[in-house]
Amino acid sequence: MPDHPPRALRTGLAAAMMLACSGLAPAGAVATPQTAQRDEQGLLSRSLAAQSGTDGQSSLGVDLLRADDLDTILDIAQGYGDADLVKTEIGDPVITGIINGVAYQLFFLDCTDGKDCEVINFYAIWDRPDITLEALNAWNRTQPFHKAYQTEEQLPVVELNLSIRGGVTRTQLTDAYDRWMISLAEFEAQILEPSL
Repeated sequence: MPDHPPRALRTGLAAAMMLACSGLAPAGAVATPQTAQRDEQGLLSRSLAAQSGTDGQSSLGVDLLRADDLDTILDIAQGYGDADLVKTEIGDPVITGIINGVAYQLFFLDCTDGKDCEVINFYAIWDRPDITLEALNAWNRTQPFHKAYQTEEQLPVVELNLSIRGGVTRTQLTDAYDRWMISLAEFEAQILEPSL
């Protein structure tokens, strides 16, 4: 038996399946907030993204970071180690950094003219063609937030994607950085070091 539960158990899918098979009634439906209005087609006129506000605050008054808040995102990155802001050849921002001796890039994806990016992609690559697909697949089975794969040159890569559409809180971005820092350390300890 594996050391970790199957992914279905970790994601709650198994719990939902057990509830459905048990004959128990699922939780009741959540009422639509009264502040959401229906338009002439009967559609809600305020989406979740719209509720997050256009002034950088959520409907709960929490400050939201957007991809264009590069100084703040860079400040968070620098809290984890050296980090610099550069641009790609097409003008999209990229943060290059080092966490505990591991180089990484934070790519801003799905951008419009280098702004209004909707996804950030944490990316690290190692010059270790000796790492097998079996080792990467074993690691992937234990990582619900990250993915590892090989490039065409057989180099191992680890990624973490985070949607920032509509904004994220500073706490959410810091949590993503915490997960990233831990995953880099775990990848080195569990995959790279045993292969030496």
